[in-house]
Amino acid sequence: MNKKASSLRPILVVTVALLISVPAVWLAIIRMEGSAPALEIELESPFIGATRTVTIHVDDTGSGIRKVWMGLLVEGREVEILQRTFPSAGFFAGGKEKSVQVKAPVSPQSMGLADGKGVIRVVAWDYSLRKWGKGNRVYLEKEIQIDTKAPSIELISRSHNINQGGSGAAIYRLSEDCPVSGVSVGDLFFPGYAGYFKDPSVYMAFFALDYQQGKETRLAVAAEDFAGNRATAGLVYHINTRSFRKDAINLSDAFFNEKMPDFERYFPESSGGSRADLFLKVNRELRRQDTEAIYRITQQSEKEILWDGPFLRLPRSANRARFADHRTYFYGGKVIDRQVHMGIDLASTAHSPVPAANRGKVAFTGDQGIYGNTIILDHGFGLFTLYSHLSHIDVAVGQMVNKGDPIGKTGLTGLAGGDHLHYGTLIHQTYVNPVEWWDGEWITNNISAKIDDAGPR
Repeated sequence: MNKKASSLRPILVVTVALLISVPAVWLAIIRMEGSAPALEIELESPFIGATRTVTIHVDDTGSGIRKVWMGLLVEGREVEILQRTFPSAGFFAGGKEKSVQVKAPVSPQSMGLADGKGVIRVVAWDYSLRKWGKGNRVYLEKEIQIDTKAPSIELISRSHNINQGGSGAAIYRLSEDCPVSGVSVGDLFFPGYAGYFKDPSVYMAFFALDYQQGKETRLAVAAEDFAGNRATAGLVYHINTRSFRKDAINLSDAFFNEKMPDFERYFPESSGGSRADLFLKVNRELRRQDTEAIYRITQQSEKEILWDGPFLRLPRSANRARFADHRTYFYGGKVIDRQVHMGIDLASTAHSPVPAANRGKVAFTGDQGIYGNTIILDHGFGLFTLYSHLSHIDVAVGQMVNKGDPIGKTGLTGLAGGDHLHYGTLIHQTYVNPVEWWDGEWITNNISAKIDDAGPR
């Protein structure tokens, strides 16, 4: 054998070895990988009602996802819910899908399954060549409770007399614990709370009729259980319509020169421009932003009633504006804007001490745009009071205050044209007429009497 042939033999051997070993290593490491897919069952709650969607998440970054199967086992009987196979990218590549999300609707009644305990089972396979090509398998199960019966609602409060822009209370009993229940007023919803009465199945909800909602508004108690089953019960109610005062406000250059410089920080692009134009931005855009902020603050409430008896009015004060006054703004003899005043303006001497209208927890303190320095008290079960245009704030968020405790002093911060208190009352995210809550007789007839008739506390 010549020297040239001899020198090529080792190269040939190495080449052949590589040709054999590389596929073998690839086969062992990639196509024979031993990691099972990652599997997750996503279910809003362990309860399944008349219909519920179950979401399955499967991940396999190795050989890819081959198949997913899901079944429901109830009383020894298993029903297949889902079986899905995913495509291959070829022998050398494995599965095309490395991550999938599968949604499966589950309807027990259509499957002939009775209410009761059950188990959701899910199995997923990958495209590994292990187990004679069947792949790695992962198995996961989750216990569930099938409940296809809607809750029943028993109305305890028998009649509900409510004013347009006013408040009301409804008391009802549920056949089962429900995460969502309360009173629907047109397209508004006011949650109910348990725990006030000794009977844990008894709920109470304070609700409101927006100033724009009239006699055609429908009221009902609604409940949804953990399985998503819903029920409604009609209320016996009477709506008293109201007309609201119209108010004309004449604006002047003196007012703009006094108040608008403070609002340039909200609209720096308007600095140096027309102060009348800036006023319109403040009265429209900033008012809307403030309203949204107040709605966020009043979205959550203490789950106990903190107040007792009639709410206090600012002592020795006179009304300067009423609830739901429809304001028309004039400048230079022309109408430039229209807004609705969602509170009552009370004027006394300058920097008058402001008492807490009733016992409550401080939910907010701070500068709130057109309202200036503001305090919001949470009185529980969705009832809030608002104090604005203050010159001083003397309480902190989270602090408990008693009826009559001094919380601040009147002022002219925000868009106030003179020293006064803007006082508001909200039930969750709906402004209501504060006059009702100042009236002990109204509270007795519409709130306290219903509570006394509902049972022991």
